[in-house]
Amino acid sequence: MRLIKKFFVFLIIALVVGIIGLIIYRHVIQPHHCLSSDITVQHPDYVKCGPIVAQELLAKAKNGDAQAAYKLALMYDAGDRIPENRQEAIAWLQKAEQANLADAQYVMAVWSERRYFGPASADLTLPMYEAAARQGHLNAMKSLANIYFDKDKEKYDYWMKKIRKHK
Repeated sequence: MRLIKKFFVFLIIALVVGIIGLIIYRHVIQPHHCLSSDITVQHPDYVKCGPIVAQELLAKAKNGDAQAAYKLALMYDAGDRIPENRQEAIAWLQKAEQANLADAQYVMAVWSERRYFGPASADLTLPMYEAAARQGHLNAMKSLANIYFDKDKEKYDYWMKKIRKHK
């Protein structure tokens, strides 16, 4: 009988220690995982970490980090963890594009097709797709092949060859 009592006391103590450990982990240890802009959508604190990630990216982007400017542009465009703001998105995307970042050039072309920059923005589409494609951006190559499919057989063939080599 004493053995059973000792076992239940041990079980209760282990349960209390486990609960305290879980509380400490959830409220003290885990929030520190928010301090990286590498947080993915699967991160348990994805929404809560948004302002922290945005501040970190903003600081990096202001210091000339093109990748941070690009990520910030996408966040502003989608309203992803921060308020949606098209002007901020465009401004940060242009900074990333000026740094010759292929992803930014590709998104610039996509946004120009969507007329984010106004009615005359279609003039940006081909040059931005070509700039990204010359750096090996696969989606830019595919977009160019689609654009040239009916218009220019030679350019279509050129980009299709590049796409095949890319894989």
